[in-house]
Amino acid sequence: MLTQVAKAFIYQQGFFLLQLRDSNPDISYPNLWSFFGGGIDTGETPWQALQRELKEELEWQPDQQGAFLYRWTNTEIHCQTHFFAVPFTGKRPQLVLHEGQAMDWFSLNELLILQAITTHDKLHVIKALDMVDNNFLARDTRKNETQPAREWKNKMNYLYQQKISKCVSLSIKAK
Repeated sequence: MLTQVAKAFIYQQGFFLLQLRDSNPDISYPNLWSFFGGGIDTGETPWQALQRELKEELEWQPDQQGAFLYRWTNTEIHCQTHFFAVPFTGKRPQLVLHEGQAMDWFSLNELLILQAITTHDKLHVIKALDMVDNNFLARDTRKNETQPAREWKNKMNYLYQQKISKCVSLSIKAK
């Protein structure tokens, strides 16, 4: 049985909030930037679990229910992740980090060139942007980032499609 996890794409004004995971070698993806969230306890819905995790990790409760985006199975660590898009409408200093080494807000460009993040997390951001709001890039407030961000988005979309095609091809060959 796969471990069930809920994760949040927390966004505000063209930026994503990420957590630098602990350096503990016993956790998945130590020392890498990732999304906030965690395991789903027995009896919880994915959204209830995410609310609990955000309260524990950031002392923050979203004003509104996040939009469920999709489920993804990570065969590398045998878990199924439920992704939600969650807008942050508060003031950033109100967030208090209780889990992980650090938290930070990243523009799309910063996130896509970030080295300490898994490729699949970058791909998830691209997929989430396509699902949530095609105008997200236009709200990026940093200079000259919209065009490079679009180029990276196109490149990552291409890589994502190649990865999906390869997975489909491998599953067909396995039958």
